[in-house]
Amino acid sequence: MGDKYLMDGHKLLWHLDRVTEWSNGDRIPPVHIDVGLSKGCNIKCEYCFGVLQGNFYKKGSEVYFPREPLLRYMRDAGEIGVRSMALIGEAEPLLNPNVYDAIIEGKKAGVDIALGTNGILFDTGIKGEESLEHLSWIRFNISAATDEAYRKIHRSKEFATAVEKIKFCVSTKRKKNLDITIGLQMVLTPNNVYQAVPLAELGKEMGVDYFVIKQCSDSVENALGVHKKLDEYKDFVEILQEAESISSDDYNVIVKWKKVMNEGERNYEMCLGVPFLLYSSGNGRIYPCGMFFDNQEEKYRMGDLTKQSFKEIFESDRYWDVVKEVQKIDVKKCYSNCRTHCINEFLWKLKHPSEHVNFV
Repeated sequence: MGDKYLMDGHKLLWHLDRVTEWSNGDRIPPVHIDVGLSKGCNIKCEYCFGVLQGNFYKKGSEVYFPREPLLRYMRDAGEIGVRSMALIGEAEPLLNPNVYDAIIEGKKAGVDIALGTNGILFDTGIKGEESLEHLSWIRFNISAATDEAYRKIHRSKEFATAVEKIKFCVSTKRKKNLDITIGLQMVLTPNNVYQAVPLAELGKEMGVDYFVIKQCSDSVENALGVHKKLDEYKDFVEILQEAESISSDDYNVIVKWKKVMNEGERNYEMCLGVPFLLYSSGNGRIYPCGMFFDNQEEKYRMGDLTKQSFKEIFESDRYWDVVKEVQKIDVKKCYSNCRTHCINEFLWKLKHPSEHVNFV
């Protein structure tokens, strides 16, 4: 069936107006923003970079994007021309009590809205149902297919709850005939590859639309213990192909082969994708990359949405100075297979064409 949703690559070919403007040196609004809503998480996945940054939820010490600045952000994004926003970020978005209002506000502003979550806290009442009516897609992050494996990989006892919430969303979609895509995502590491096939089978059984297997992004310092094992991914080909074989006409198992197999190598020398893909942290600060949420954050912070509107930040010299500053970074020191990787490949080729390009 292949990669129906084009997850193993980029989608800038559908935004050539922005690409042309960027190529001409214009200041363009981002096509997409990954939006963090909190600085904490209710589980502690073994592969999560956010856990290394201390993003674990402690009752009484909640840090999340405040309501009014958040809703203003969604409205500003629509006005400026942002085309999509995924409420996902560096932690669990459902810890923010304003998440459901943000979904509706963003959709009203003309922005396509999506949600990435572990699902445990998803509301099964009116708020949850209403959010499903406004989302383009919802993706559940789950890398274990049994309670025992979930306890080990996600360090949580909530496997049954997560499965229950996924089934609720599938049931609601069918009952109301909603135009929403529901998926599962596995973060692949050498420690959990044995879960790939069982998860593919579980997704099919629950009736979701897709199951995607992505690589684990680790720092070059090997903070998660994965970067130095990227060459081991080639040993997983047969397992991943078996998972793919579980696909059917209405169920897509997708392996992000480009990133899984490239051993973290880059064929570009500069990060050019920042104007197209932006990030905001769970405390309301804007960055060119999630890597800077807790690393050199003052140097690369574009603005603070709790103090300024997104429109003010976007139109500021500071925003565009940071874009230029990112281009000075040695990309070989960035964490492997970053979110902007495939966009950077495309834009680098565009800026550095091969010979005889007219011979199509």
